[in-house]
Amino acid sequence: MKDQLTIALPVYKRTDFVKSALDSAVNQTVKCSILLIDNNSPHDDFKKIVEGYPDADIKYVKTDETVPQDENFNNCFRFADTPWVTVLHDDDMLHCQYVEYCEKVLKKYGEDFGGIAFPSFVSEQEWKDLSTTREMTNDIKILHPAYFHFYNLPFPGILVHKDVAMKLGGFKSELHPIADFDFWFRYTSEVKKMFYVPQQMAFYRISPSQSTNHLIDAMINDIYSYRLDLIKKSKHNNALARLGLEYARIHNIDYFQTTYDNIELPERFINEKKMIRAKKIIRVSLISKIIEKYLDLLSFSKA
Repeated sequence: MKDQLTIALPVYKRTDFVKSALDSAVNQTVKCSILLIDNNSPHDDFKKIVEGYPDADIKYVKTDETVPQDENFNNCFRFADTPWVTVLHDDDMLHCQYVEYCEKVLKKYGEDFGGIAFPSFVSEQEWKDLSTTREMTNDIKILHPAYFHFYNLPFPGILVHKDVAMKLGGFKSELHPIADFDFWFRYTSEVKKMFYVPQQMAFYRISPSQSTNHLIDAMINDIYSYRLDLIKKSKHNNALARLGLEYARIHNIDYFQTTYDNIELPERFINEKKMIRAKKIIRVSLISKIIEKYLDLLSFSKA
């Protein structure tokens, strides 16, 4: 897969976890190209780290100017030499069979293959099963754009076609920090078929330092507004879909409250009127099950 797939790492300044990320890219059961884009860091530490892998196919690029984070993600597409690219945060990791699984799905579905997504293991702690090999599930699904009306995908583990990403303009810096969410939706809407394999194939590292008010506000309110706009323009602009959106917002808030022990969400997040009404409705377990089934039907179909 060296001439087909690139694992690209956009980096800037910090070097705390990048070696672990590179190790996960290098130690794949099926080898691929590896690209490290240094966003004009004020040091040469990344170059030295790459030089510590003399037997690996790692292309190192240091940009001439420092650009916004999302624009450096776009550099991953610009500098990649292969048609398929997955962007990996410098503190995240990929399962050792990630490339192997991508190759299997690509070969199986051929011309229908527009990209692939896997769920991530999300934690502050290292993922112990990162190097444990296993059989790939046969439960492969087609991921519909409507999925993003209610849910999100963690960043690592999503494979996209370089040309399509460039055509769409990549990640939009003005939408930071929800630019990835916007890009995944636009990309899935563009390609013939986006595949989803329900097996954890990536590690998404969380950190208490990420829990800033700006981030939380964006990940709860900005995404909610974005999704509401999508639903208004969709074929399923109905009461059940809107209830599903509130259902998703409730779970989103629960995620932040249970993930970050050191934060207190503003009352306006927790006591928003539409959400309070939705909470009362979904207390009925049958209604919750109906919502979940409906959202699943909108989001997926059998491959």
